[in-house]
Amino acid sequence: MNTFVGNDLHLVIKDKNYFHVHTIEIIQKTDDSCPIKETPVGDYFLRLSVRDEKSREASILCNWSEQLIQNLLEHSISAREAGYAVIMMIRSPLNANSWLLLWGDKLQKTIRTENPIETPPITIDYID
Repeated sequence: MNTFVGNDLHLVIKDKNYFHVHTIEIIQKTDDSCPIKETPVGDYFLRLSVRDEKSREASILCNWSEQLIQNLLEHSISAREAGYAVIMMIRSPLNANSWLLLWGDKLQKTIRTENPIETPPITIDYID
C-alpha cells in the first residue's frame, strides 16, 4: 500500500461538483459482473472513495492507467515541495476522456480544505 495524499495534502475531483478523495483502490476485474464493461477480465480498474461538499460519501468506479497513478505521485511531491495543499483533477477542455492535474495559488484559495469529518491520509491499495 502506498500513501501519497494526506498530511494536509488533498486530492479533489471537479466534475460539476467537488469531490474530496480519501481512498483509491486498484482492483482486478475477475468476471463480467463488474459494472465497468470496457475493462477486460483480468485488467484493473479504480474505485475512489470520495466525500462531496455536503460530506456525503460515494464511490467512483473508473478505468485506470499506470500513467495516471505515476502523475498523481509526481504532482503530489511537487505540490508539497512548493507548499501547496490541494491537487485538483478536472476534465480536459480539449478531450472529455482526459483529465488534467492542477495545483497553485488560485486553486489553493478557491478550494476549501477544511472538512468537518476527519479523513485519513489517502491510500492506494492493490486488490486482486
